[in-house]
Amino acid sequence: MTEARMAGVLAVTVLLLAASARNANAQMFVSTGRDTLRGLPGVEVIVEGLEPELERVGLTGAAIRADVERRLRDGGISVYPSQTANPSLAKAYLYVHINALALPGDAGYAVAVQVHLRQTLRSLVNNSNIVNAMTWDAQNVLGVPTAALPTVRAEVLTFIDQFVQDWAAVH
Repeated sequence: MTEARMAGVLAVTVLLLAASARNANAQMFVSTGRDTLRGLPGVEVIVEGLEPELERVGLTGAAIRADVERRLRDGGISVYPSQTANPSLAKAYLYVHINALALPGDAGYAVAVQVHLRQTLRSLVNNSNIVNAMTWDAQNVLGVPTAALPTVRAEVLTFIDQFVQDWAAVH
């Protein structure tokens, strides 16, 4: 590639990046975090199903759900068994998702841990409900040896502790 052609490609790349940055500035800001918890009476807990190989080594959805519900109740947060039991129009639920990818050889797993609060919100434009909007989140990716996979529960509880603190700050 000639020097002039490389300079042209670089100039086009810079222009594209500048144009996309300008578009990003025009995007509407969506509030997330502790303020979006204000006024909620409680939450339902949903733990996404885990891969069978994780459950075989002791990292189970049932254990994670029990840990999360206990920690929420200990923090003074009502836990509803279903959205229909939740009296709030927001029908908020805490969603826990753990996704693991086996690393090559015997290196263990790369584990993505995500905890989100999702709730129904109302559009200011047309008063329609926007279902399943994420308004609070915490996430991390861990490298975990296979024998230590059950310790991922502690990472989930770290996020739940942050959620409880944020909840307490606005209630």
